[in-house]
Amino acid sequence: MSNLMEQYVHYHNSLQEINRRAKGEPAAFAEESESVYRAELMRIAEKAARETGDCRIVLLAGPSASGKTTTASLLLDCLRRIGVSSYVFSLDNFYLSEEESPRHADGTPDFESVYALDIEQIRSCLLSLIETRSCRMPSFDFANHRPFPEKEKVELPAHSLVIMEGLHALNPLLSEGMPKGSLLHAYLSVKQGVEADGELLLSPNDMRLVRRLVRDARFRSCPAERTLGMWPSVMQGEYRYIKPFRPDADITINTFLGYESCVLRDEALALLATIGAGNPYFGEARRLSCALERVTPLPASFVPSDSILHEFLG
Repeated sequence: MSNLMEQYVHYHNSLQEINRRAKGEPAAFAEESESVYRAELMRIAEKAARETGDCRIVLLAGPSASGKTTTASLLLDCLRRIGVSSYVFSLDNFYLSEEESPRHADGTPDFESVYALDIEQIRSCLLSLIETRSCRMPSFDFANHRPFPEKEKVELPAHSLVIMEGLHALNPLLSEGMPKGSLLHAYLSVKQGVEADGELLLSPNDMRLVRRLVRDARFRSCPAERTLGMWPSVMQGEYRYIKPFRPDADITINTFLGYESCVLRDEALALLATIGAGNPYFGEARRLSCALERVTPLPASFVPSDSILHEFLG
């Protein structure tokens, strides 16, 4: 398939324009940001629907805090609206037990590695879905770090489309031996940041870090210090396991929303304020705080219920 890697939608991302719209027309700003994103997903759904085959599979990959889960759900909705029977499954279902997982040099489990997944079982499920529209789908017990013993029998109608989302969805190890033309590879991430005075005020990676700070605090009771401390390791894993395969993507999805820095601003600032001057992450916290303080805040009430931002806001 052709490489469409850099052909993603670019959105207005200047601080001046963001603040102007947040102050003057906040509801319209939020609505437009969301509707443009949905229009792009509909375009991708229509492309996926044109692919031939009785069962086609979209492999959807993206780094941490890129909005994979909600984007997969929104893409599913777009496909069903144009009459395509569609289903979402997660590669998280295919994790090996902690005892079988690869190890870091210090002996701790490396859950970021592709080899933490049951690669043979993934290939078997993908091939079975393509050839018979059925498979036995595993599930994973995250509380006990092992697969559940039972597997779910999945049977799909004719001309179905499956979205398989996960960190390693672009890794060629997973799709080795699949029939040509049966897979569509999609990569999504925040591809833009916030620009001010011709320079990046918040980089795309900063945008994801702000998302993760808010999400970790809300959903994982994780303080800002810990999230900032983990971030270099997260980035290292992405450079090792995801970014080498980005050029193989058939489609790239930009999950940047123009108004998101306004909505996440106040909560992120409160979390960053907990990092004191003696903390090793104070410099990074202060850098992010200084950038966010320049953004006009918006309440979360402007965020629609099906927005990707609810992955981070709840």
